[in-house]
Amino acid sequence: MTPETIAAELRRELQAGILRPGADLSQVQLAERFGVSRIPIRDALRILAGEGLVAIEVNRGARAISLTPGEVREIYDLRILLECDCLRRAVPAISPANLREIERVRLKSDLDAGGPGWAEGDWAFHRAIYQLAVRPRQLAMIEALRRTCLLFVSAYSSMPAKKPRWLDDHRMILQQLRRGDAEHAVLALQRHLEGAARHLLQRMTGSRSKS
Repeated sequence: MTPETIAAELRRELQAGILRPGADLSQVQLAERFGVSRIPIRDALRILAGEGLVAIEVNRGARAISLTPGEVREIYDLRILLECDCLRRAVPAISPANLREIERVRLKSDLDAGGPGWAEGDWAFHRAIYQLAVRPRQLAMIEALRRTCLLFVSAYSSMPAKKPRWLDDHRMILQQLRRGDAEHAVLALQRHLEGAARHLLQRMTGSRSKS
C-alpha cells in the first residue's frame, strides 16, 4: 500500500469519528495493520499532519489532533470570516446557470444528509457557491478549516441532531442568492455557522463534564 492509500483510509476513519480526537497513532501498530513497513506509515502520517488532522511530536509519536472548546470556537470564528467574505464576493458573479447548478447540488446534499456522505454533500453545496468568488487560496483555507471541524462533529455526534435546521439554512441561503441579496445571504450563512459552532461546543462541554 502507498502512503497516499494509507492516509486516505486514516483520514476516512478520523472524519467518521472512528479514530477520536487525541487517539494515539502508533507506527508499529499501523504497520502491522496495513501489512507494510514503518516508512509508508510515517509518510502517511506526515500527509495527514500537513492537512492539520494529525499532530506529530518528537519522541512522542503521532496522534489525532485534540482541540479545546476555545480552539474549536476560534476555528469557527475564522470560518465565519472567510466563508462570509467568499459568499459576499461570489454573489455578483452568480448567473442563472450557476443558480441551477447550486440548486442541483443542494438537492443532492439533501438526499445525502441522512447518510455517511453528508459531509461531502454539505461541502459540495458551499463550494458550488464559494468557487464563484474565484479565490482559490481562500477556498483552500476554508476547506482545511472545515476538515478539522468535521473530526469533532463526527467524534461528538453533532450532525444528526441539527439536520433539519441545517437543510433549512441551505434553502434560505439559496433563496437570498436568487434575490441577489448579498447581505441577507451572508446573514443566513453566519447564522448557519454560528448554529453549528454552538451545537458542537455544547456537545463537547457536555461530554467533558460527564467524564
